[in-house]
Amino acid sequence: MKKTILVISFIMIISSYLTAEAYPPENWNPSLVNAAQQASEENKYLLLNFTGSDWCIWCTRLRDQVFSTDDFKDWADENAVLVYLDFPSERELPQNQITHNSYLQQFLGVKGYPSIWLFDNDFTPLLVTGYREGGSEKYITHLENDRLDIEADQISQFKVQMKDFIETYLKPLNVTP
Repeated sequence: MKKTILVISFIMIISSYLTAEAYPPENWNPSLVNAAQQASEENKYLLLNFTGSDWCIWCTRLRDQVFSTDDFKDWADENAVLVYLDFPSERELPQNQITHNSYLQQFLGVKGYPSIWLFDNDFTPLLVTGYREGGSEKYITHLENDRLDIEADQISQFKVQMKDFIETYLKPLNVTP
């Protein structure tokens, strides 16, 4: 009986590892530092996805209805570097990843999930959004056309603070894909 329980437990543990999604998902970067460098080199947007991947229903809908579609993947390949900032309840992340994600959450004042931040490659904030109905085509149009209404002096101040924040808090964490 004990052998049977051990075998079943072992099978359950192994199967949970085999069925778990990769972290980060394909084409997503877990590090803002690395993503920012890539966005600068490739002249692309930075899209930050603050998500609760294993507990947030709206995050799951956004993933399934937008981020996992071919339309979005094609758009992102051409236009954006994707940053995955997960706050899971079940999956264990390395401590430096948890700290990286939490620092960004606090710095940007993220209070709900999903929270999507779109920046240009020099950290000009362009859009803050979340889940929206309508699928990938409408979501891409939203990302391309809707913009925050921010004064130029506020943008300049934010960019300086963001770059200082990255140098001071994120680079030392050495989060790598």
